[in-house]
Amino acid sequence: MVDPGTQIEILVPAEIPDDRAVDHARREQAGELHRIRFFLDWGHDYPLWESFTDKYAIEPDDYGISSELGRRLNDWSLFWQCHFDPFDGWDESRNQTRWLATGDELVRLLEVEVYDIAVVLPQFRPS
Repeated sequence: MVDPGTQIEILVPAEIPDDRAVDHARREQAGELHRIRFFLDWGHDYPLWESFTDKYAIEPDDYGISSELGRRLNDWSLFWQCHFDPFDGWDESRNQTRWLATGDELVRLLEVEVYDIAVVLPQFRPS
């Protein structure tokens, strides 16, 4: 959709109505939304991080994320821990492919659940 105020195209999850999308774009531009960085790192059970806050490593409860999505985020992390080695990489390419596809799906689900309070920044794919 195109933001009527800025005339800039904005990407909006299909589940989000236009009026919420416009408000979200305005609030993002004003710096009023949390910025959830989505990636995994050793020592944290979830791919949720927020820079420049007192609590950098975020838990699903911090943003009211559903228990079902929280469980799936943790499962995704456990899959990574079981199949990825920081020195040797992935044990099998099909596991990496599965993990990346699941990560994309989780980002979409997370975007919908936190849409009114945050922007999700996917940072889990190799650059």
